[in-house]
Amino acid sequence: MRARRGVTLVEIAIVVALIGILAAIGAGMMTELMPSWRTRRAAREFAAQASQARSMAIADNVQYRIWLEETDPDPATSDTNHGIYWVQKGDLSAHSTAWNTLPVEMTGTDDLQGEGYVNIQRDAQDSLPWVSIEELPDTLAGTDSWTDSIVFNPRGMLDNPASDYDCDINGDSSADGYICVTFVNQKAALSGKTDEWIVAISRAGAVRLQHGTDDAVGYPAGAQITSQGGSGGDGYAGGS
Repeated sequence: MRARRGVTLVEIAIVVALIGILAAIGAGMMTELMPSWRTRRAAREFAAQASQARSMAIADNVQYRIWLEETDPDPATSDTNHGIYWVQKGDLSAHSTAWNTLPVEMTGTDDLQGEGYVNIQRDAQDSLPWVSIEELPDTLAGTDSWTDSIVFNPRGMLDNPASDYDCDINGDSSADGYICVTFVNQKAALSGKTDEWIVAISRAGAVRLQHGTDDAVGYPAGAQITSQGGSGGDGYAGGS
């Protein structure tokens, strides 16, 4: 009878070493790819929030806004990421004087803010390390002195003044009629590379999502909110 040949310790050691090498390579690739995936995810969630705010403004016949509380003035110089925004319902169809963070309570208070408060900063409840919301080139005038806000009216359009639509999404150094919010992969920026996702919102309220200056990725108005925000803040703050 032919003797059965077993596996030697040398062969086992070689296989284990190969597995270790492949795992190390895979871990390195994942480390590089994760910030890029997170950047796209953050932009998609913001686009969904904007589309949802537009739909709710139409349905409820009052203004809704996205208030950008904290952004990053220079994402390429630090590994500390910045990005806080709120989704809020106004109290009027125009010239709102108070804003209630989602979800809106029947009692008129603003105790629950889980849906409408999004904080992507490291160790926050929606933490997306290495992802920052880039500071807007100019402060959004918003409406009625509510700054840093993108405001939807009951017709589904934006109430922001003409001076807010100065975003150049085509790379031709001219304003293209959009308000743009840019999400930056800081890890790429710190190494001199560009990896950005732009959420562009037109005066008519249309929301588009694109990578850098590439062609836009279609994003339907009224899309479902995908962010799972936590609680925090005072809800009505933000105007000055």
